[in-house]
Amino acid sequence: MLTALHALQSETAQLEALEGALSSNTASLNSSLASADALIKRAPQMTPPSIDDLLVAPTAVANQLYDAVAEERALGDTIFVLGRAVEKGRVAPQTFVKVTRGLAREWWLKKVLVRKCARGLGLDDGSGWGREAGRA
Repeated sequence: MLTALHALQSETAQLEALEGALSSNTASLNSSLASADALIKRAPQMTPPSIDDLLVAPTAVANQLYDAVAEERALGDTIFVLGRAVEKGRVAPQTFVKVTRGLAREWWLKKVLVRKCARGLGLDDGSGWGREAGRA
């Protein structure tokens, strides 16, 4: 009987602690919702931000990542278009091979830079590329 009483008191204390945490979280949520509602009401009178302000990276590394991704995609597209041009006979095969080798080398270096920047920012591309053995 005494054991049951101690267990009941322990559960009561846990429930009171949970109630306090829930009350605190609810108050915080209500405060955030009120703040969001006030911002929504003020939004029509505010001037919209410049598109440049929205697209500028918050850090130098993030900006480098944006640039590297754009360049990497452009290199991939260039190699694709050159492949189409050689298929249609607009570019000589020898020229295609020579130019594609240089572009592919640069493309690979951009991919390495993108992954390095992403790792530096704590991003994960999900490929597992570049990870040390045994680390997930």
